[in-house]
Amino acid sequence: MENDTIVAISTPNIGEGGIGIVRLSGKSSLSIADKIFISGKNHAGPSKFGTHTINYGWITDGKSKIDEVLLSVMKAPKTYTREDIVEISGHGGPAVLRKILELCISTGARMAQPGEFTKRAFLNGRIDLAQAEAVSELIRAKTDKSARFAVEQVTGGLSQKIKYLRSQLINLSANLEVELDHSEEEIKFASGEETEKILNSSLEDISSIITASQKNRVYIEGVKIAIAGRPNVGKSSLFNAILEKERAIVTALPGTTRDIVAETFNLKGIPVTIMDTAGIMAEYLQEGKIEIRKVEQQIEKIATQKARDVLGKSDIVLFVTDVSMPLTHYDIKIAELISKSASKVILVLNKIDLVNKIEPKKKEITAKFKPYFKGTDFAECSALKTDGITGLENAIYRKIIEQNVFSTTSDTAEGEFVVNLRQEEALRQASANITKALEAGRNGESGEFIVLSVNSALDNLGEITGETTTEEILDVIFSNFCVGK
Repeated sequence: MENDTIVAISTPNIGEGGIGIVRLSGKSSLSIADKIFISGKNHAGPSKFGTHTINYGWITDGKSKIDEVLLSVMKAPKTYTREDIVEISGHGGPAVLRKILELCISTGARMAQPGEFTKRAFLNGRIDLAQAEAVSELIRAKTDKSARFAVEQVTGGLSQKIKYLRSQLINLSANLEVELDHSEEEIKFASGEETEKILNSSLEDISSIITASQKNRVYIEGVKIAIAGRPNVGKSSLFNAILEKERAIVTALPGTTRDIVAETFNLKGIPVTIMDTAGIMAEYLQEGKIEIRKVEQQIEKIATQKARDVLGKSDIVLFVTDVSMPLTHYDIKIAELISKSASKVILVLNKIDLVNKIEPKKKEITAKFKPYFKGTDFAECSALKTDGITGLENAIYRKIIEQNVFSTTSDTAEGEFVVNLRQEEALRQASANITKALEAGRNGESGEFIVLSVNSALDNLGEITGETTTEEILDVIFSNFCVGK
């Protein structure tokens, strides 16, 4: 399969766009292009074009013209995959792109698997595995900061650190191996002090990588925030006010939102996914406090369960209350539910435009909710009039930073990178094996045990850049890519 010529649509192919790109990679790319491309300037086929050129012409099925295109020719080895690559830039309509794709397949290519172009770049030695994974992160980046971290890794920031770590340990392992081979001659190629120094230095380097990564991970992974509260307190209005657009349906009827509505926005470089939960109405229904059509009761119960699930998965919960109305025992029940499901809560006092003095209401609410929330932040706003939304966003940001969501701090590690969970686990395993090597040396154990642990650490680090990664792990990593990349 690695010798096949692969093809895929490399631009989003749902809906319409001004431009759409079909990408070919492999030894037959140029010959396939020869069969389906007619040059607008001469009769030469793409295989005769110079490398890294863009050529005007038409895609044809042999009977009729399909699309007016620009065809890019990039000949190996100076390409993304280090194979011959042809990119056809046509009009972005899905029907046209699919037709070009089908023509490529019918003339010798096969459909690319997810991430197969990048996988070939890795297998052909153009990039290492850490860089390949960063390509996926760059594609998915939602903010400028998350894109910057991904670019740092694509260009080899993490790879260089791992290679330095491995080179230190490789040299140490080699010296220890030579000592074992000449044990009878009592030749020392690495003193105990020097060995311990290298191992301690490696531990410090690994720790700094993990610390920097945890510090910045929030900018890649983002934060999930749920808006909760009893019906008609203004949850959907608050959702719309934060997003600055009409995304959720707002009415004066309680329980309008029947499902979880989610949207992502940029909060000072942090991608925040905010979720408007369904009105928590199970308590209402059980006690028969409101009239509601029987056919809708099951829908309400399902929606309530979804809201509970979302609360448990959220990093922060915005608990919305209506300060223009007295608190009810339903507010208390919801507070109890939130306290069991979430650890980080911001109490949002909504509809402040409907009260003359906010402080008495704030004291009342604080007293009522004190048994359920400790150290809860407050934010006051009028979601309908969008007053106080900036203050709420600042409260959210402080909660993310000060309360250590994802163990971050107020300052990002400029120019650093973010390791993913797979890479972090490999680093932790390497750290554990280096620690074993240190303990073996301090306990006076045979050098064989030290070498064994050092070599295990080398394998762990090699998993990050791909030197010691299995085919199964590669399949899992690249299966998360989009097809055209």
